[in-house]
Amino acid sequence: MREVFEALIDEARSGRRTVLATIVRASGSTPRTLGARMLVREDGTIVGTIGGGAFEAMVVSDAGELLARPAPAPEVRRYAFTEQGEDALGMACGGTVEVLLEASSAGPRLLIFGAGHVGLALARLAGSVGFACEIVDDRDEFCAAAESARVGRVHRCDAEYDAGVPEVDPDCFVAVVTRCHRTDRLALRRVLRRPAAYVGLIGSRRKKTVIFRELAEGDGVAPEALGRVRCPIGLPLGGETPEEIALSIVAELQQVRYGETR
Repeated sequence: MREVFEALIDEARSGRRTVLATIVRASGSTPRTLGARMLVREDGTIVGTIGGGAFEAMVVSDAGELLARPAPAPEVRRYAFTEQGEDALGMACGGTVEVLLEASSAGPRLLIFGAGHVGLALARLAGSVGFACEIVDDRDEFCAAAESARVGRVHRCDAEYDAGVPEVDPDCFVAVVTRCHRTDRLALRRVLRRPAAYVGLIGSRRKKTVIFRELAEGDGVAPEALGRVRCPIGLPLGGETPEEIALSIVAELQQVRYGETR
C-alpha cells in the first residue's frame, strides 16, 4: 500500500495526472477485498494491484477514460465476476466489486502545443510547480519522445490541429510553442474557439502581427479573441535556451495563476 501512495506523491510533484482506484465494496468470490488500491498513471502503467486479469485491465481502461475529461469528478463503478449480465467481465468467480476512481491533479491544466525542445522544457518546469501538463503535437516521433520523457499526458493530433486536440476549458492555461508559423496559427485557431485562463504564443511582435492578420482575415477569428493572446509569451527575463525560455513562460503563468500584476 505504501508504494501506491509514494507513487501518487511522485506523480503529483511532477505535475502528472493519475487515478487512484480503491475497492470500496466487495461481495462473493473476488480476487481482492475491501480497501485494495491501485494507482493508474497517465500512460496506463500501474502501481499496486486490485486483482489482475480482465478486471484490472477494465479498471485501467475506465481510469484512462476518466483522465480524458478536463475536470473529472470521482466515480464508483461496479464490476461483476460473471460470464453474463450487466457489468460482466466474462469470468466465473461469481462475485462483484465496486471501485472508487479518483482522478488527481497537482494543479491547473497546462496545454502545451508543440513537443519540441521548448515544449518539453516547459512541461518539466511547469510540472515541478504544480501544473498538470498536456502536450499536443502532430508528429509521431515527437509524441513518442514526449511520452518517454513522462512529463505529462501526450495527445497526437492531425496535421490540421483539429482531430485529437483536447478540449480547452475556461480554467486551463495554453502555451503555443510549435515548430513553425503554420502550426502556431493552426493551434491558435483551434484554441481561440473557447475561453481559457491564459493563452500565450511564442515569437516576435512581427510574427504576432502576421499570424493575427491571417487568423482574422483567413479564419474569421474575432478581434476580442485575438486580444486574449499574450505574444511574445513569457516575462522578459532574457536568455535563449529552451530552459531559459521555459523559465520566462512559467514565471508569467505563475503571475497569472496567482493574480500578481507587479
